[in-house]
Amino acid sequence: MSKKIILIVIAIIILGGMGYLAYRSETEKSSVVPPEQELAADARNATYIIEGEEFTLVNGRAEKEITPDSASKTIVLYFGNASIGDLNGNSRDDVAFLLTKDNGGSGTFYYVAVALNTEKGYQGTNAILLGDRIAPQTTQIQDGKIIVNYADRRTDEAMVTRPSIGITKQFVLEGTTLKDVTPEEATREQACVLSGGIIEAALCCTSVSDFPNLCLIGACGCSPADSHQVKVCNCGEDKCFDGNGCVVIQ
Repeated sequence: MSKKIILIVIAIIILGGMGYLAYRSETEKSSVVPPEQELAADARNATYIIEGEEFTLVNGRAEKEITPDSASKTIVLYFGNASIGDLNGNSRDDVAFLLTKDNGGSGTFYYVAVALNTEKGYQGTNAILLGDRIAPQTTQIQDGKIIVNYADRRTDEAMVTRPSIGITKQFVLEGTTLKDVTPEEATREQACVLSGGIIEAALCCTSVSDFPNLCLIGACGCSPADSHQVKVCNCGEDKCFDGNGCVVIQ
């Protein structure tokens, strides 16, 4: 009996030891910190978010099927027009540049994006739409802002018309998010011209600023003593400027 008891005790000790070793192995596995995601070596190989969807460039190109098993693909390309400068205060040169997106139709949509230079590589931001088949000119980084200049066409012009209206937009980074901070006056001025309006000077009420909503009665109907000169958008006959563009008077 004593031998059997000894053998049972030995077996229990061996099984307990094996269980402990298995438990320790699993614990060590679970405590291992997974490697951090590798960032890109340059702007042409980073991941960007366009219209809420991620696109990872490989040598400046990314493509995805528009629908499963579809022959049509969305193609994103690194267009360029790059400017280099520190945009987030970490003393590293970031890259602001343009991307294009082709959804398989006739349109070619241009976006501005940034590749942030971090210690571990380049991190792409969200991309902001500039327009369809525009004519890019320059991209600059000044005082922490990205300034993009390009030409566009009026909303009533055919897409085959050569873009001829100069547009300037400004962008900044808030954390890792790219945002449009184009001054409101510039935005309204561009909206006026793109919708076919003509910029003029007029006496309007002191309570309004440049490019008031002329679809509302009274914006420019004050007495001379209560008026000052501002920029207005003349949309021509049967149209008025509502702050976002020229619209047909209802």
